[in-house]
Amino acid sequence: MLTGTLTILLLATLLVDAKELNCKKLRSGSKKRVDLTRESKTIIFYPTYGIKPSGIKPGAKNIDQMPYDAIDIYSREDLIMKIHLTVNYASAIGAEGTLMLAFEHTIEGCMDDSVDDCSENIPDSTFPWIRACADVTFIAGTRLPISLELSIEGNFLVVKNGEKFAGKAAIPNKNCDPAQSRQFIYGIGAPVGAFRRSQPQLCQKWRF
Repeated sequence: MLTGTLTILLLATLLVDAKELNCKKLRSGSKKRVDLTRESKTIIFYPTYGIKPSGIKPGAKNIDQMPYDAIDIYSREDLIMKIHLTVNYASAIGAEGTLMLAFEHTIEGCMDDSVDDCSENIPDSTFPWIRACADVTFIAGTRLPISLELSIEGNFLVVKNGEKFAGKAAIPNKNCDPAQSRQFIYGIGAPVGAFRRSQPQLCQKWRF
């Protein structure tokens, strides 16, 4: 009973927060200014509740998952990282689905030949081309779409799904020089040609 009550309270809080967020669609080729400091909230809402589509015509390809287009992470004009999300659909409302998250470091983001995951104890000095994360489970509903919350914690870009840790990646140093400070993340965008049919929402709650 207590667990159910806490779940309801958490959902209510999320719904109130969602109403206070300033949201804009991430259209093809767009880039939005962001503030990923602890005092702000930045969430990407994907255009799905994580439920397997119904009404598929006979003979059509069965859809069990959706690999979404990449989300671009910018430091000023430089594209330093990409975030990839694949949603493994739940079979119905109340059923369990999974999220598959991965980070991609670009050349401007100091991509190296290291091999690493994106667990909570990774070093802050590796920048592999692809950093695959452990699956994150979710329970499908119809109140809030699938979301990723982004924040900066120390030298890392951290991603959560609700209260669940989803993965993190080290923020590269300026000029890829370990003696210099970390690059500052100024923008989030969508590649040209991405999200043609439906777009995710980039939502922020500013400090002021």
